[in-house]
Amino acid sequence: MGRIRKIKNAETLIKDYPQIISTLDKKNLANCLEVEIGSGKGNFLINKAINNPTITYIGVERDSTILLKALRKLDLLITKPSNLFFIHGDVIDICKWFNRNSVSIFYLNFPDPWPKKRHEKKRLTNNAYLKLYYDLLIKNGTIEFKTDNLGLYEYSLDSLRSFRKLQIQYKTIDMYSDLDRLKNNIQTEYEQKFVHQNIKIKKIELIKN
Repeated sequence: MGRIRKIKNAETLIKDYPQIISTLDKKNLANCLEVEIGSGKGNFLINKAINNPTITYIGVERDSTILLKALRKLDLLITKPSNLFFIHGDVIDICKWFNRNSVSIFYLNFPDPWPKKRHEKKRLTNNAYLKLYYDLLIKNGTIEFKTDNLGLYEYSLDSLRSFRKLQIQYKTIDMYSDLDRLKNNIQTEYEQKFVHQNIKIKKIELIKN
């Protein structure tokens, strides 16, 4: 997508939005949440929330400029979904915000592949992160992971072979060749770009044993 131009005072501006929640709200969060890690400009979660008003959605985004762009998309809506919230923070801190056995689905949509070996600890599908998701998921909770990057897809499969508490329900290197999987699919901004460029979308769906 190119370099994002930073918005001056974005970190201050996002605090004015009622959709921003903090660690102080943890006790008030409902169980069976659906959480997107790295929610970006919000297209995926906003549409999810509009289409499923009885489900609570939370996006975790560490970049204040990108998060502000998502919030400004909400400003353009005549009727704003009341079931959508955002956390300004890093995935490493998710245990501060969510209780064990409280998340029904984690969405990992097109995370940074961090291709260099020295950056492996930053990949969102390494064993350390898989354990975090596992602890927070409800019984039979799921993870949906999408990527355009074949290397990250293969790395994620290797991680799952060593972390056996999450079972692979579905995997593909070309999600758009499976029409059944596209019926309820909501595209992210990156997904729209990659599909337009004819880049194959890889997907893995996991369930907590």
